[in-house]
Amino acid sequence: MKTPFLLMALVAAMLTKAQTFDPAAIKMYWKDSAGVPFMTFDRLLKLNNHIVFITGTGKSLVPYGLYIENGKQLHPIRKQLNYKVSNKIQPDGVFYTTGTQAVIHPLGEKRFYKNAKWAIQSGPMLLIDGRINPALPNKKKTLRHGVGIKKDGRVYFAVIEAGMKDFAKHFLDKDCTNALYLDGENADTWENGNSLKKFSRFGPMIVAEKTNGKMP
Repeated sequence: MKTPFLLMALVAAMLTKAQTFDPAAIKMYWKDSAGVPFMTFDRLLKLNNHIVFITGTGKSLVPYGLYIENGKQLHPIRKQLNYKVSNKIQPDGVFYTTGTQAVIHPLGEKRFYKNAKWAIQSGPMLLIDGRINPALPNKKKTLRHGVGIKKDGRVYFAVIEAGMKDFAKHFLDKDCTNALYLDGENADTWENGNSLKKFSRFGPMIVAEKTNGKMP
């Protein structure tokens, strides 16, 4: 009778990927020098041998909202929808780094993110100042993808099969103060030559790179 439970545990482990990095290791990539989206992990890896981790941020080849790459804003902020008439879970958030510090907070259209070197808008927020976003629904389990900032300032990525609130609780349990949902339809990461799905296509991708030849 234990065999089915062991198989379920094995499958859950195979569908769970998590990693923590220093903010200085984080970068973002969208298009190549010809203006063509990289789209796949393999294509990006052929042009960059310093990468140790990649995560896609959605199946659309165009950023969802604000996108800053190496200090340049390549896509504008997507304005917040009217809470009273929208079915979208609020609020959106922005994950960005200054090169030495990583930050996640609810989207503020009046913020200009002047100090952001790399930034991406997504949503909804999973954790806000150490608390689970009360707007999150109790949705069914599916493969979910997000990023959080730990209390020590490091960046934590996770791809886990879970309900929305349970996914947020995972980040809370991992000592994150703020966390952002990245994707639930095209969730995948690449690490050590392996990814969950081999044929996914992405728009912007978040990566961790070796710094000074050392692992991040």
